[in-house]
Amino acid sequence: MKAIWLFVLFAWFSPAFGAGGGTLSFPSNLQHGKVPAVVILFSLPDCAYCEKVRQQSLRHIHADPGYEGRVAVYEIDFSDNKRSFTWFDGNRYTGKSLAGPLNVKFSPTVMVFNAKGTAAGKPLLGASLPEFYGAYLDELIKSAWAL
Repeated sequence: MKAIWLFVLFAWFSPAFGAGGGTLSFPSNLQHGKVPAVVILFSLPDCAYCEKVRQQSLRHIHADPGYEGRVAVYEIDFSDNKRSFTWFDGNRYTGKSLAGPLNVKFSPTVMVFNAKGTAAGKPLLGASLPEFYGAYLDELIKSAWAL
C-alpha cells in the first residue's frame, strides 16, 4: 500500500507526469526492432482526450518493471506532414502519410505493434475508463510479445 501512495505522490509532483506534460517521444527509426512491443499514440494537436490517454494509460509504462526493456511508447501527430521517421518496413513516413495506410482517422488512436511491425489486434479508439483502457492495452502488448 505504501508503494502505491509513493507512486501517486511521485506522479503528482513529477513534471513528466503532470497535466500538460506534452507529447510522448517521437519515433526516429522503428525498423531495428529493439523491443518486442511498440505502442503508438496517434494524436492531433490540442486533443484533450489524447492528453487523458497519455496521462492515465501510457506514461506509466516506463515506470512498470514488467515492461522495462520490452515496450517502447511513441506519439505521432497524424496531421503532421513535416517530421518524418523510418517505419518498420524501412520506408520514411510523416504522420499524415502513414495515417492513410493504417486507417487512422480518429484521435486518439492507440496501436500496438510487434518488433517487425505487425499490428497486435484492433486499435484502441478514443478515451475510455482507465481501468478498462489499461486492461485492453495490456492485452495488446501481450499479444505483440506472442507474435
